[in-house]
Amino acid sequence: MNTRTIIMQSLMASVMLMIAITGYTQNRKTFAFTIEGMTCQGCVNTAAQTLKNVKGVDSVSIDLDSKRAIVIADSNVSQNDLKDALSAKTSFEALFAGETLLQPLSEEEKAGLDIQTLKGGSKINFNNHISKGKITVFDFYADWCGPCRLYSPKVERLLLENKSLALRKVDVVNWQSDLAKQLTKDYRIPALPFTLIFDNKGKLLGRVEGNSIGRVKEIISSQ
Repeated sequence: MNTRTIIMQSLMASVMLMIAITGYTQNRKTFAFTIEGMTCQGCVNTAAQTLKNVKGVDSVSIDLDSKRAIVIADSNVSQNDLKDALSAKTSFEALFAGETLLQPLSEEEKAGLDIQTLKGGSKINFNNHISKGKITVFDFYADWCGPCRLYSPKVERLLLENKSLALRKVDVVNWQSDLAKQLTKDYRIPALPFTLIFDNKGKLLGRVEGNSIGRVKEIISSQ
């Protein structure tokens, strides 16, 4: 029996014990799913509080190591209610049985697309990296950022749908880097992932905070 199975069984046992103690089983549903993007206990606390704030949710248990969550709620709560809450209030994502994470583009899929990666955390001159004649999306990330791993594949796949886009994936490295300081001063970056979108002439069209691909699409489609 692997560690994740043991953890999951422990979570379920705790839930069942709580149900037995409180005595409410009628008109209640139990949801078991994973929460992707969490990397620390603070992330767990944020996700748990977000789910507890969903109307009808009675209890939430989350394990960081396995990313497994158990939610007990009344019969009016749906999977989409839980997914939407996490999407609206955090940069995490709920995955239920049968669902998988979107994967980054393969090298074959990237062929012919205007995608560049800028490493090192150094200050950048945006004009030097904007693609002439295209809307250029700057996706700021860090290797340690869990939500960035959820968000970046979505941004990459925008280029499969729209060949008039260019993507610059920019590694912030850490909050002490020159790039992080530049973004904080010039664009008030609050957290990662963070996105800046420029038009084909280098004019800033908008900034997007967090794992919000829908907002990125809105800005692009407005042009």
